[in-house]
Amino acid sequence: MAATKILQLFKITLSDRSGGVRGRPSRTIAIAAGASLYNLAEATIEAFDFDLDHAFGFYDNIKNWARSEEGYESIADIGHEDQFPGVEKVKISKVFRTPKQKMLLLFDYGVEWHFIVQYLGDAEVKQGQELPCVITSNGEAPDQYGDFGHFDEEEDDWEEANTELDPNEDPEREKRINMEIIVDAYDPEEVAMGWYYYLKDNIHFPFKAICNQILAKSPLKNGEEVTVLQMAAASECMDNMWVQIKWEDREFAVPLVQLQPVHPDEPTKAAIEDWVYWLDRGYHL
Repeated sequence: MAATKILQLFKITLSDRSGGVRGRPSRTIAIAAGASLYNLAEATIEAFDFDLDHAFGFYDNIKNWARSEEGYESIADIGHEDQFPGVEKVKISKVFRTPKQKMLLLFDYGVEWHFIVQYLGDAEVKQGQELPCVITSNGEAPDQYGDFGHFDEEEDDWEEANTELDPNEDPEREKRINMEIIVDAYDPEEVAMGWYYYLKDNIHFPFKAICNQILAKSPLKNGEEVTVLQMAAASECMDNMWVQIKWEDREFAVPLVQLQPVHPDEPTKAAIEDWVYWLDRGYHL
């Protein structure tokens, strides 16, 4: 009986230089188990319609690759090994050991294309399936040979335009949210869990609150007072932040954004304001 052939799945996201992935193109690829890091880089570059015509490396520090403790570099395979080994003889299974593990694939050290490579797990090869292959494709990749850095420049222009149009933006708060609350979050589930544990750790329960808006998913009416008991279960907070409340001798969950705390302590007030600010800026889980 023939042995079952195994493939490995990866989600690749073309990020900005600080690791931001919101609105960025991504690809899910399948590659043969036992393939090398060189093979993985080649499959990644081709999935975005780039040419593999520059040096590259894999690094464990996504936000600052120069400070990585673990890395693998293509230049080491041509006799220029410095800090890290090469990529041609290193199997991906030796580097990516657990699902959701991520590394940065830095391609072209002059332009610096940043690809966040996330290991999704193993699967069986389907009959007739050729590897490597692209499983899903989201978003249009930029032109590899366009103006240097244009991909980041376009985003900078977009952000500058939106800053001019939105006087309510709080750059310091936004920076803190991205660097402390949802840092290293590369998909909606991780963003949700970042917010969930931040709110759970910083809101001091129980506290009194007033309903400040009517929502179809909640029976509360404007002005009704409730006691907020705790965060709802993490599994219930994948698309919104819910809290368990007590109201008229009943206990159930409502969206946190529906409630205005009454005389909260400073950590509770600040945490809730962060969440409301993030939603008001148009972000969502």
